[in-house]
Amino acid sequence: MIKITAQLKNSLLQNNKFFFLKKKQAIFYLLLFLFSFSSLKSQIANYVSDGGFEVLNSYSLSTLYNVPTYWQPIDTNTGSTYLVSTHPAINNAPYSLGFQYPRNGQNYVICTFFCSNCSNSYRVYARNRLKQNLQAGKTYCVKYHVVNTNNSPLGINSFGAYFADNTLDTINYCNKPLTYLNPQIENQTGIITDTLNWVPITGTFVATGNEKYMVLGNFRSDASTNTLLINPTFSATLANDVCIDDVSVIDKDMPAYAGLDIWGIPTTTVYLGRAQDVGIDEACMWYKLPNTTTAIDTAAGITVTVASTTNTYMVKQDICGIIKYDTVLVYASGVGIDEKNDLKNYITIYPTPAIDEVIIRLDNNIIEQNVRHLFIYNNLGELVKQEGLEFTNRDAII
Repeated sequence: MIKITAQLKNSLLQNNKFFFLKKKQAIFYLLLFLFSFSSLKSQIANYVSDGGFEVLNSYSLSTLYNVPTYWQPIDTNTGSTYLVSTHPAINNAPYSLGFQYPRNGQNYVICTFFCSNCSNSYRVYARNRLKQNLQAGKTYCVKYHVVNTNNSPLGINSFGAYFADNTLDTINYCNKPLTYLNPQIENQTGIITDTLNWVPITGTFVATGNEKYMVLGNFRSDASTNTLLINPTFSATLANDVCIDDVSVIDKDMPAYAGLDIWGIPTTTVYLGRAQDVGIDEACMWYKLPNTTTAIDTAAGITVTVASTTNTYMVKQDICGIIKYDTVLVYASGVGIDEKNDLKNYITIYPTPAIDEVIIRLDNNIIEQNVRHLFIYNNLGELVKQEGLEFTNRDAII
């Protein structure tokens, strides 16, 4: 099966900038092309690692503290998160501090954002190692969701997100107010008193390019934190414990992506769009044209059944109010493959099958000069690997 964007098919064939090789032994599709927008469409969507707290480490069954894999305290000798889960092996949701289920998935965490009459004004800060440093000059849409535990005496207004470089590693006492850190994102909606509905903490900021970590917490002093008593039963402790779920950091100007136009055998399924992830999923709504009123799904990527006729799908993406669209065509059968047969004469891929390395050899100087990226898709149409290509004597090693 061969996939190619229909809008570009004729021009690419004429300019020898897009080509395919079909191998019976192959278990994946190789797509190689020059266009700069290809790297944008396959870029990271949500920069937060495990934004839904669904990936747990080996201690998840023995302790409920600090168990989401990519979430740790600033100082590893302290604590930051308490896991609440509907997972059968854990199953402590709804937790005794409240009656809250996860906003999505199976897990969320609880953090202490304020406690004025605790030892050292006790607080915790949850740190996330981002999937990749943020890019300088880019504007990012940041969002996480909170709800007070039912047993929390106070509601507060101070919810922040701080993005840090390696200097964060120098902090070794992090269970008190870190007022010298200036969060790029802060709650603008006043004191949050809700113990039932998840409330978004959201905003945008321009990155410097040094942002390696994201830290969630209250970065104001006790005196600067506005509070309101919401549960008099536990008023002896002047504290705020808050549930957190669905954390995302997304490039505000990221293009919408419905995927490459694709051929499939009728009644089989194909995958369209980006890989699903926290934040980007709820930002994307899918429509089967010509109907632009009723959405068929809400997710970054969806699986559809190939029909006997060509269908067009559209994704509408809304990131912090910036709305963008993209469409994809799903063809029945392999129409259009024959007219690309001549292109495969320019490329050799060996050995097949391969164990550790695959060599791509190009027998056309124009193609070699223009090909710069490799994309590997599995048979569901999901992107599993991408990297830049460098040719030496017309050979590139993968």
